[in-house]
Amino acid sequence: MRNLSSMMFKTQTQLPLYSESIESACNLATGDAIKPTLVFLHGLLGSAQDWQQIVTHLSSDYQCICIDLPGHAGSQAVTVNDFQHVQQLIIATLTQYEFEHVVLVGYSLGARIAMSIASDRAANWPYKIVGMLLESGNPGLTNSAEQLQRGLHDLAWATRFSESPLTQVLPDWYQQGVFASLTTKQRTALIATRSDIQADHNGFNGGKQISKMLAATSLSKQGYLLPQLQNAAFPVSMVCGELDPKFVLLTQASQLDHHVVADAGHNVHADQPVIFSELVRGLVGDGLDRYSLDKHGLTSEQLIKKQSQLSAA
Repeated sequence: MRNLSSMMFKTQTQLPLYSESIESACNLATGDAIKPTLVFLHGLLGSAQDWQQIVTHLSSDYQCICIDLPGHAGSQAVTVNDFQHVQQLIIATLTQYEFEHVVLVGYSLGARIAMSIASDRAANWPYKIVGMLLESGNPGLTNSAEQLQRGLHDLAWATRFSESPLTQVLPDWYQQGVFASLTTKQRTALIATRSDIQADHNGFNGGKQISKMLAATSLSKQGYLLPQLQNAAFPVSMVCGELDPKFVLLTQASQLDHHVVADAGHNVHADQPVIFSELVRGLVGDGLDRYSLDKHGLTSEQLIKKQSQLSAA
């Protein structure tokens, strides 16, 4: 991401995790206003850079923090044991920034990490979650047979990432069904980008680090988190692309607020960045309304009346 003239830009390159923060000089909260910070979590093989188009649309109004997950890009040297370990590293990374309220936006693996935060946040999450947008995220498997099958599937891929060059593995990775909407040109460009971002760095083997992260955060180890999402104290919205039939079914069956975006595949924020950005804005608005209701003990009708009175004053 680049330092735009109207924005304040910070990077954090020390352990535990690499992160980038962009905010406009005019987006800071004033008085009693709440300006939640948007925290973006990328998918497997991604990086903070994946969110560049979205941050461009949103950073004029909100502080945006993008994190390189363990084993990826600027955080390539970091390895984890499980989802809870990832949570701890994210918390440690965010402590350098000053904010209280947060909206979590996660894609694929990043969405599943956000779900785990929603599930465990009462125990150790230090920020007030205003909302959560989950893009192409699987809430979990419901039986041991599915978990066993997925565990074997992920182990096979982890072994390939560990033993073969990324340039040999990625062409097969992006032939999986969830990526079926990619054109040949898009697939070729994505393979080149991912190969470059996850290349060996400072003595670390990029493929092996991806392998470790995949093994630690396999869907088979996640648990079934949909009940926690359905009972969350903040708005949770699921987003998927209409060209990704597997996740259309998962999203529609979730009984959560959801959006199926036209002309988009598994990676909605890349295929339809403007629409995706507006979905984030809408979620922030819903989250702030919910937060105001909870904070002041108001019904939605009372909140609307109060807001009208303030506007007329």
